[in-house]
Amino acid sequence: MFFSKFIVPAIAVFSAAAGVFASPVAQPVAELAKRGGGQDVYDTCKNLHDSCLPVIAGLTPLAAAADIVAKVDVLANLFADAKVDLLGLVGVDVTAYVDVIVAANVDLIVKLIVALSTCNILDLTIFAKIDAFVSAYLAALAKIDATVVVKIGKGIPLLDLSLFVTLKLILTATVLGLLSVLGL
Repeated sequence: MFFSKFIVPAIAVFSAAAGVFASPVAQPVAELAKRGGGQDVYDTCKNLHDSCLPVIAGLTPLAAAADIVAKVDVLANLFADAKVDLLGLVGVDVTAYVDVIVAANVDLIVKLIVALSTCNILDLTIFAKIDAFVSAYLAALAKIDATVVVKIGKGIPLLDLSLFVTLKLILTATVLGLLSVLGL
C-alpha cells in the first residue's frame, strides 16, 4: 500500500513528462532561418549577377536611347526580384558566405557602372532609376548583414568611384558609405 500511494503518482508524472519532452515544438521562423546558413543569400546574389551580365553587355555606346531604357527596365525588374528574395531571408547567418557574396556584388556593380559610363545618354531619369533600384537592393542586403554592404563599398576599385559622381548615383553611394571617399 505504501508503494502504491507513491508509485502511481510518480509513474503518472514521468509518463506525462515523457510525452511533453517527446512531442516536437514548433520553432520560430527566424530561428530556423539562422540555422540555414547563407547559401540562399549567395544563390540570390549569384542568380542576379548571372541574369544581369547579358543585359549589361547590351549597354554599349552604340545602343539607341530606347534600347538603353528597355535594358534599364529589365535590370530594374531583376534587382526588384532579388530584393524581394533577400527580404525573405532577413535573419540568415551569412558569415560563411560573406566573401563570395561580396565578390559577386562588386563585380556586378562595377560592370554596371562601367557600362553606364560608356553609354552616350544624358537622361538623368535613367540614372535616378538605376540609383533607386541598386540602393534598394543593397539596403535589403544590409538588413541581412550590414558588413556585407560595407565590404562591397570597400571592394569597388578607386578608379570606378569617380564614376559614381559622374553618373550621380548618390543613393547607392550613400548605402555603400562612399560619400566621404567621394568628397560629397
